[in-house]
Amino acid sequence: MDRRHYFHPSLPPPPNIDEEIQNRKRRLYLIASFVSLPSVYFVWRAYGQADPFIDKAYPYLIAEVLLWSGALLWRRIPLVWIERIVLLSIALFLVAKFSYSIFIGNPASSSEGVEMLAGGMSIVIILAYLILPHRLALQASFAYISVFFLLGTFRFYPAYPDLQTDLIRTATRSLVIAILTFILAKVKDDLISAERKAAFWEWQANVDQLTQLPNRRMISELIERRLASQALFTVLLIDLDDFKCYNDTYGHDVGDMVLSRVAHTLKNNLRANDFVARWGGEEFLVLTGNLTKQQGTQLGERLRSAVEKMEFGEDRISISIGGTFALQNDDLPSLIKRADTALYRAKAHGRNCVCWE
Repeated sequence: MDRRHYFHPSLPPPPNIDEEIQNRKRRLYLIASFVSLPSVYFVWRAYGQADPFIDKAYPYLIAEVLLWSGALLWRRIPLVWIERIVLLSIALFLVAKFSYSIFIGNPASSSEGVEMLAGGMSIVIILAYLILPHRLALQASFAYISVFFLLGTFRFYPAYPDLQTDLIRTATRSLVIAILTFILAKVKDDLISAERKAAFWEWQANVDQLTQLPNRRMISELIERRLASQALFTVLLIDLDDFKCYNDTYGHDVGDMVLSRVAHTLKNNLRANDFVARWGGEEFLVLTGNLTKQQGTQLGERLRSAVEKMEFGEDRISISIGGTFALQNDDLPSLIKRADTALYRAKAHGRNCVCWE
């Protein structure tokens, strides 16, 4: 279901759970980059002269961390690109470090390399589940563990049985971590999917499906919040003139089209901070800020004139408008009752006009 089909500028769009998750991940990655950069630099400065691998490889790692941070700050770069490049870079770095430790270093003292392997593989597995779909992450984890296991077995077997045993133990532990993380990732995906659906349907409950305007429920909640905060605001209750006769003459399909076009016209003639909602039937309600009677009348006349100018064959559509201002002791029924009284007066004055109560 395409969310954009339901978007209407008169109300906030439905919550975008995916976007919220992406923003959180981007912030967490930035924090991780800023924390890891000093650590990598310290290791390079402290141990670079004694370890050729650190001396040659860590400057590239520092440069990559700086590039990742810059890419994260530049939001035009898709996060998925950054994530996958970072995952691949870390995975290759750990493979290079492990290979250097067991093939170029002294194999008899490679237990440190195997221990490093355990922690490094855990980091890569967790990152894979954060970045990739959980099934792909499981496959990538198994492949990654297999690469380390084959490299270690090629070097340790049969000359170093103790190291081979440590390698088997590390690979088995990593496989268990990969499977458990897969289960957790599946649960996470199910929870996110449920949250996304709940947010969408909650938003849909506040939308009138015909006009795509906020419905009575949503606008009522907005009014009650403003009343509770004792904010000053103005309400315009709008009704299409003789709409029942029009509906009976041309049919409900044409009547629905008229309602949609009127809704679009009203919305396009309001300020960005104003709200228009379908109140019910052929009635609409406009919620604005604190206006004087003169400003409210000008707004009402602008809406009335815009609807009257709508092109609809030989027929002309008109609206009657009843306006009122929120008072200190108002509740929703009393406010709407005054607006309805003003609307009734506009009808009694011949329709197609604006009256106040």
